[in-house]
Amino acid sequence: MDWLHPGYMWTLLLVPLAVGIYGWVVRRRRADRERFGHPATVQRLATTLRPRRRMWKAGLVVGALLLGAVALMGPRWGTEVRTVERRGLDLVVALDVSASMRAQDVPPSRLRRAKNEIRTLVDDLSGDRVGLVLFAGSGFVQSPLTTDYGAFRLFLDAAAPDQISTPGTDVSMAVDAGLQAFGASRPADDTTAAPDETRPRALLVVSDGENHAGDLDAARQRAEEAGVTLLTAGVGTEDGARIPVYENGRRVNYKRNRQGEVVRSRLREAPLTSLARSGAYFRVGAASSALSDVPAALRQVGATTYGAERFADYEEMYQWPLAAALLLLLAASVLPTRRRDASALGFEGWLGGARDGE
Repeated sequence: MDWLHPGYMWTLLLVPLAVGIYGWVVRRRRADRERFGHPATVQRLATTLRPRRRMWKAGLVVGALLLGAVALMGPRWGTEVRTVERRGLDLVVALDVSASMRAQDVPPSRLRRAKNEIRTLVDDLSGDRVGLVLFAGSGFVQSPLTTDYGAFRLFLDAAAPDQISTPGTDVSMAVDAGLQAFGASRPADDTTAAPDETRPRALLVVSDGENHAGDLDAARQRAEEAGVTLLTAGVGTEDGARIPVYENGRRVNYKRNRQGEVVRSRLREAPLTSLARSGAYFRVGAASSALSDVPAALRQVGATTYGAERFADYEEMYQWPLAAALLLLLAASVLPTRRRDASALGFEGWLGGARDGE
């Protein structure tokens, strides 16, 4: 049994504070009456008042404050131990940070749009571990698998093309870096591993698909042997766009080929759909995005129980003292402190008595 929350004990100070204020008001009223005139005369003048009703009203307000303080302190009753299982999977996001991801056919740019979509995807996850891989002509693990989604977002926000010096786009390197992020490989049907090693694994490759190197079939086979489901997302449009070149944060030109012609980058879906043959492919276009369907695809991949937490649950009882406090306040508001039949007879009697004293 847990009666009161210790963090709100200070609310009990409201009761003596209210009593002190009411006491000060009573003393102040008495002093004002003494300055107004003779006490007996003032008493006869105030025949319409009911002092005891004032005291009752003050008591009701103080009692309401006391009950309100108890409600704020969060009284609880009973203890029930519950066990909550933690279920999820391991998801590694491989983000293409090659120069072509700076193209702006998908506003504000392919890279920034991809980062925004990934951030939204992570917001929909619960209990899953997520990691981040950056790749271009090579790849590396930017963020290891973690349930700290805030840390993942920090690594995601820092992703930029200048983090990888090797130009080009090698999707097979993204798969290898993703497998490295998962750790030791295991067969898909292995049931003898520890709980952390038996969780389903999914690798989401986000790219514009301009694959200039690497063997996609071999990369897909390595992923299947490691028990990893491959998902891909294509960012861009078929019309494509020019690739801006930046210096000191300002656009100075557009990328050109060896012949001096401006390069136009387009979305290449074929390598991405081929890589996700056993998984699913999603497209992020200029006006719409299918990346919101990734959580449903992850549920098809599956989830396992990798931990359990036990905690004590209590039944909150704050509503009862709160209801009683409201009732006392209502009673105090309707309790009259003056007589309803306050007629002029009282004043005339006072006036007659005053004349007799002249």
